[in-house]
Amino acid sequence: MKKTLVFATVSVLISVMSFLSCKKDDKNDVTEPGLDRAPMLTNYADNYIIPAYTAMVKDLKSLKAKTDVFVANPDAATLTELKSSFEAAYITWQKVDVLEFGPAEDVSLRMYMNTYPVTVTKVNSNITNGGYDLEQFGNKDAQGFPAVDYLLNGNANTIELFTTDAQSAARKQYLQAVVNKMLQKTEGVGNTWVSYRNTFVAATGTDVNGGLSKMVNAYVLYYERYLRSGKIGLPVGAMTGVAKPELTEAYYTPQLSNLLAQYANAAAIAFYEGKSYDGTGSGASMKTYLASIGTKDDNGTAMADLIVTKLKQAETRLKALTIPIKDAVISKRPEVLTIYDEMQQCVPLLKVDMVSAFGISITYTDNDGD
Repeated sequence: MKKTLVFATVSVLISVMSFLSCKKDDKNDVTEPGLDRAPMLTNYADNYIIPAYTAMVKDLKSLKAKTDVFVANPDAATLTELKSSFEAAYITWQKVDVLEFGPAEDVSLRMYMNTYPVTVTKVNSNITNGGYDLEQFGNKDAQGFPAVDYLLNGNANTIELFTTDAQSAARKQYLQAVVNKMLQKTEGVGNTWVSYRNTFVAATGTDVNGGLSKMVNAYVLYYERYLRSGKIGLPVGAMTGVAKPELTEAYYTPQLSNLLAQYANAAAIAFYEGKSYDGTGSGASMKTYLASIGTKDDNGTAMADLIVTKLKQAETRLKALTIPIKDAVISKRPEVLTIYDEMQQCVPLLKVDMVSAFGISITYTDNDGD
């Protein structure tokens, strides 16, 4: 009798536990409003990423056209038009650089587009000796926007170098090769994204292969290493204590450097907020997803809003810098260090708080020493 009673009790407990387990599983299977990742990935793919590559290809085609005109007739007028096209494309790149995941990561697009500082001796050696292969890793710092910047702005006698200099023909060929490589790589990534789009949008999980993980890792890495450190931290020597103005982006076009940093920071804000590439609309985003999760800091401030506040504080500091970064890191070093500090405050919010709330992991290693 006792055995029967015990067996019956255990059976009831097992049934109850099974029922509760099923109820719990059923609850987990239902995605709460605002926590569905598919609309977020769809918004990013359709309204920012694909349009961004379309815009970048358009600007690079314009740069190629202006390059070809200049090479055919190097004079002050064609050089001025080429420089204008170069600057416009470089600005557009600031809104595309954050997208180094998926097809862009597969081909290391950033390496071909914006590895700086440019190694001048390597560029000149390639021009003099010929036989260069821009696909080789060793040429990553001899191409892209930094190489074009040097070729167009690195010497006071640009016209002569492309006309009467002994290496003028080889220099023309190299300029065209660099621009063509940039267009080829970007156009390839843009075309691949059209087919990759469905894969990205469908990968709604939080594992390392999910669209959210890939996108967020690329975003945080970009902000930490290429925006905070690359544009500000390394030139000002935030970690070394020694300013190195030669590490400034667009070194040979000083008036452009600040503008590039401002556009890059603005792009980081817009992308986080889920703005469309053209800025006319917005949709589900990292910000709205984080807001739906409801994470708050110790003061009860919504983390989703705090990140925007901190990003915009850095933006305000950047806009207040009135002289080129390459000069400011020497003559106004405390001011530039303050900009770096503002940016640094954003890093743990993105890399720790946001990532933890999303339930994903950081998959990259930050070893740039800054």
